[in-house]
Amino acid sequence: MVKAHIVNHTHWDREWYFTSADALVLSEQLFTEVIEELKTHPEANFVLDGQLSILDDYVALYPEKMADIKQLIADKQLFIGPWFTQTDAFFAHGESILRNAMIGIFDSKKYGDYMKIGYLPDTFGFNAQIPTLLAHAGFDNVIFWRGIHLGEHVNSPYFKWQGLGTDSSVYAINMPQGYGTGMLLEPTTAYVDGRLDPAIDFIEKYSKTTEVLIPSGNDQLNIITNFAEKLAEINKMGRHSYALSTYQDFIQYVKELPDLEEYRGEFRSPVLARVHKTIGSSRMNIKLKSAELEQKLLTRIEPLLVIAKASGISISERLLMHTWKKLLEGQAHDSLAGCVSDAVAEDILHRMKEADELCDSIENTIVKKIADDLSLAANEILVFNTELHDFDGYKEIQVVTKHKNIHFPEFPNATIIHEQFIEPRQNVLEETPAGNRYIEEPGYYVLQVRVKMALPGLGYRVIHFTENQQALESMTQASGTSIQNEFYKIAFEHGEIIIENGKQTASIELEDDANAGDTYDYSPLAGDIARVLTFSEAVTEKSSEVERLILTGTNTLPLDRLANKGQGELRIQMTLELKKGSELLDCEIGVDNQIKNHRLRLKVNTGVVTDYNIASLPFGYIERKPGVPANWQETYSEMPIDIEPLEQSVTLTNEAQSCTIFTRGIKEYQQLDQHIALTLLATTGELGKPDLAYRPGRASGDTTKKGHVLIPTEGAQLIGTHQFSLAIYLGAEPFDARKTAWRTREFNQQTVSYQRQPFNHFLHRLDNKIQKTERQLGAKRTLGLQHLPKEYLISACHPSYYDPNKYIIRIENPTSTPQKIDLHGGEVVNAIEETIQNTNNTIPAYDAITLRLQIK
Repeated sequence: MVKAHIVNHTHWDREWYFTSADALVLSEQLFTEVIEELKTHPEANFVLDGQLSILDDYVALYPEKMADIKQLIADKQLFIGPWFTQTDAFFAHGESILRNAMIGIFDSKKYGDYMKIGYLPDTFGFNAQIPTLLAHAGFDNVIFWRGIHLGEHVNSPYFKWQGLGTDSSVYAINMPQGYGTGMLLEPTTAYVDGRLDPAIDFIEKYSKTTEVLIPSGNDQLNIITNFAEKLAEINKMGRHSYALSTYQDFIQYVKELPDLEEYRGEFRSPVLARVHKTIGSSRMNIKLKSAELEQKLLTRIEPLLVIAKASGISISERLLMHTWKKLLEGQAHDSLAGCVSDAVAEDILHRMKEADELCDSIENTIVKKIADDLSLAANEILVFNTELHDFDGYKEIQVVTKHKNIHFPEFPNATIIHEQFIEPRQNVLEETPAGNRYIEEPGYYVLQVRVKMALPGLGYRVIHFTENQQALESMTQASGTSIQNEFYKIAFEHGEIIIENGKQTASIELEDDANAGDTYDYSPLAGDIARVLTFSEAVTEKSSEVERLILTGTNTLPLDRLANKGQGELRIQMTLELKKGSELLDCEIGVDNQIKNHRLRLKVNTGVVTDYNIASLPFGYIERKPGVPANWQETYSEMPIDIEPLEQSVTLTNEAQSCTIFTRGIKEYQQLDQHIALTLLATTGELGKPDLAYRPGRASGDTTKKGHVLIPTEGAQLIGTHQFSLAIYLGAEPFDARKTAWRTREFNQQTVSYQRQPFNHFLHRLDNKIQKTERQLGAKRTLGLQHLPKEYLISACHPSYYDPNKYIIRIENPTSTPQKIDLHGGEVVNAIEETIQNTNNTIPAYDAITLRLQIK
């Protein structure tokens, strides 16, 4: 006889094919009933899914319920948190996953205690560093469902899961049959014999334990009423012992089990549950915007807020958290994956638009207030360094001026790389002390200027320009179809894009094929032949600092590639750019998509012969081998296709050479011999379809369940313009984790600059409304808060959530060798700012260390 720990819960998709507004209406009654049931039955308990956002939504409607909720939590009847939303574990940046836990835990405290469990019941698989991220958030356990292959990864669903390093591990509890294993809990022989006991038998067969976990709940499912009475009846019927329990009780049982297996690696195997291996390219507009906002918050806004505090500018960390929440609401597993209805996709993008506006407004406020306090002249520019080490390199700053005849005395090699002339305007109102008058407003230039300069760490300096007899050097159109710098030569020859570095040769092409899939998965169309797209025009632009090759082409394809009907156009502009001193070939791809049901991929023939690839993930890199098992249908619920996720880079390497591609928001790749194929678009018109080539059987998304309907998603066709950004590195040496991480930092490098200029008060949206602080802030013309050694890789820098006079930095070590560091007077904490011990000042392999420092 096995003891079954039965835990009552609900899994609450905040949005899916229904919107968050729909979910709020459902919660209004259901959560009220949960509270009343728990108050009536003090022996009962209930898990509110593990995400705080849904409780916050409810309490906004019923603030008077706060006292009841706090009491139920204190009595250990209601379990909330720890996450803000149920995060995706592949397409969200590692720091975003941490913010999800950090903000969820911070906000949980207003209710009392939170569930100290890494609870992720429905995420579509898990990256190999989830144990490391969980440990940083103060968890020593995880409860999950999808991606495990029992008998291959581990034999038992109860084991120890290690991060890539050896210092982070969590107790792992898998729910092999999902979070709905014991759904409904009916005291009938049909339920006990048909569902409950077979589930217990299945788990016990693998676990070989005398006790097993049976979650009892499902999507948007209410609390089970009279739980104890029903359980008493079931105990009279079944072959096992059935007990009302909690996740915490079962975790404690697992911790006491002897000789737990250990596993290191990812969970992405679609055996007992689908993980949707090709969902990394669904609704790419959401993924691109999410990645853009992550970098904006991590590399601009959070460090700027620390600089602001040091400059006497008070902007609350609550505003920062509010901005993160807008993004995190779109990083739940369904939302970021893209398997949602069009109405939900619109909601996600609108929230991200709000987050983007908040970022811009926070930045605008900080830089303008510092510039105002310094009383900068129109020819002075404030240039920031949001990195924590001193900077010496190129920045691309914005300069607004009446003409291009300017000169930077300190930087004689400054070069205009982009320019825009704004025409003069007639009859423009000017308000003066003597009254209003109408004038002609002169024309002016908005210039992007590339400047090589030195900047202090986590700070800024003021630079200036003067009028000159001749214009700054600009990009000019040149003859030929090749560009080069000291590292590469790029040529467009006979329709091919060739990359050479003196020792290696690579090439780039774009390929398009039909997509018979849905918002969960790409699916090939039988008989379809992929098309290699062509470019019809090549233009080069050159200066002494930058060279640019611009390729354009319009390709005619079937308007609907699935139906093979009509004619449409796919217009593409690819800009390849080489900068003096840079090892990276920057590539921007603009796509005007007018084609339905297709997949567009960028294929790089790396020239590297290898049978494995290396992809980035939080605080490290994972090695994968391509290939699909023969007779996969016998084992897997979907094809374990070797289309894989990346955080920001993927590399092919051997003993002599390597090729790395760095991406912004492109999250899916496939190794095809010596090619890397990156998916740019995979468009579709259906939420879920049955019987796909890679995914046979039922439709995902409930669309072929009884009473359900197919849901069209015309918005997932992504008709319109899209911009993709990546960079390529070719090296005559094998993959190096630390160097690759530094090239990732270079790829993500930001320039924050500000000019108090009289020409346009709307280049920064709030310039016309931000009032100058009456008291002097005492801002310095040069500020540097940190001067960390350049070999320190900074993962995060943000204000403390708990102490307004302190800030947090996180230093990562994405290599296999522990790294000694100087703590620089910092207190070692975890991500939720709990003090922890680190007696040897060492960052373990594939890990990070978090420091809390005083703002000076």
